[in-house]
Amino acid sequence: MKLWQTIADNFSSEAKKYKTPFLPEYRVDVSYDANPIKAGEAYCRIWLVEMRLAQGVEWFKQRYPVVHASARFNHGSQVVTIPYLAAPGNLKDLGTDNLDKVIQYNYPLTPLFPFNQGLVELQAGLFSMAASDSIDKFTKTMGRFSQLLPVPELSSVIKLAEPVYRGIEDLLDIGERRLDLGYQQTFSDASGGGSNILQAGYFAVILAEEHQFNDDTLCIVNDSLQVSSPGTTKMFVRDRKPLEGYSYMLFRLEKRTAQDWESLTSLKELVDQAQNAIYANKYEAVKTFLLPAIKMAIYRSPDVVKSDRKSMVLKIEDFFQELGLQATSVQKRSLYSIMQRPLPLVDAQKEAELAALEKLLEQ
Repeated sequence: MKLWQTIADNFSSEAKKYKTPFLPEYRVDVSYDANPIKAGEAYCRIWLVEMRLAQGVEWFKQRYPVVHASARFNHGSQVVTIPYLAAPGNLKDLGTDNLDKVIQYNYPLTPLFPFNQGLVELQAGLFSMAASDSIDKFTKTMGRFSQLLPVPELSSVIKLAEPVYRGIEDLLDIGERRLDLGYQQTFSDASGGGSNILQAGYFAVILAEEHQFNDDTLCIVNDSLQVSSPGTTKMFVRDRKPLEGYSYMLFRLEKRTAQDWESLTSLKELVDQAQNAIYANKYEAVKTFLLPAIKMAIYRSPDVVKSDRKSMVLKIEDFFQELGLQATSVQKRSLYSIMQRPLPLVDAQKEAELAALEKLLEQ
C-alpha cells in the first residue's frame, strides 16, 4: 500500500514540526486502567477525540481539510488495515468563522478488536486539498464507505476494507494534497519494552516545535486537550485552559476486558438455534452437532480474544446443560447474559479437551 509509505515519508521528513505526546494517567480527569495491555487478554478501539485548525493556514478559501487515518492490527491469521476518511462534509462544524476552535469529534477509527498478537499501528494525517467538484464528490463517497468499517463484528465487513483503502489512496493521488499534520506510531504488547507499549490513554499530534511549550502542562478534561500547571495531582482540573494557537488532533486508545457479545452475529445465531432446539426436546442433537459447531466457531473467531475462548465455551455449555435439565423453568438467554454467568468448575478432562482444541486450530 503505497499511501502508507508516502505518508510515513512525509511525516518523517517534517518530524521536527510535530510534538506527539502520550499523556500520563495522572494528567487525565477520569480514572482508567493504564496498565500495559498483554496480548490475548483485552479488546482495543482507537478514537479520534477532537481536533483544532489553527489560524495561519488558508483553510476554506482555496483548500479544504480532509482527515485520513489507517490502523493496522492482526485479525485472526491476517494483518488488516482499517481506513477512515473525514471529508469537509463530515467536518460540518468547521469553517472560517471558527478556526482555532476545538471541534469535538469522538469518532471510532477502528472497531472494538481483540489484541491477540503482533503490533498495532496507527497512521493519521490532516490534509489540505485543492477544492473541486469531482474531488468533493469522490471524498464524500469514500467517507461514507469508511464509516461502515468500525463495527463490532469486523469479520462481517472485512472484505470492504481494502477497496475503501484503495479508493482513498486514489483520491489523495488525484487531488493536489498537502500533509499539514501527521501522526504515526507502532504499539507493541506489554512485553515489548520501550515507550511504545500498547495501553489505554490519550495521545496527540500537535503542529509545534519542541521548544514552544512544555508537554508536562498538557492535560485532558472532558475529552479535551488543555494546558494547566504541571504536577501529578488532579489540581490541573481547576485552572486549565484550552491549548490555543496550534493545529492538533487528539486520539484515545480504549481498553476493554469484554467484547460486545450481542454484536457477534454468527455466534449469537448458533447459540439461539441451540436454545430453540433444546426447547424442542432435541438436547441430544445439540450436544452432538450444535455444541461442537459453537466450540469451533468460538476458537476460530477473529473477533474473540484468546483469554475469552475457554470461558465462552464453558459458560455456554453449562447453560445448555441447565436448560436441557430444566427447560420448563429456565428462560432463554442472550449471548451477553450467558457471558455474565459465573465460570463453572472445570475438571482435568475438560481442560485437556479445550487445550487440545485450541492447539489443533492454531496449527
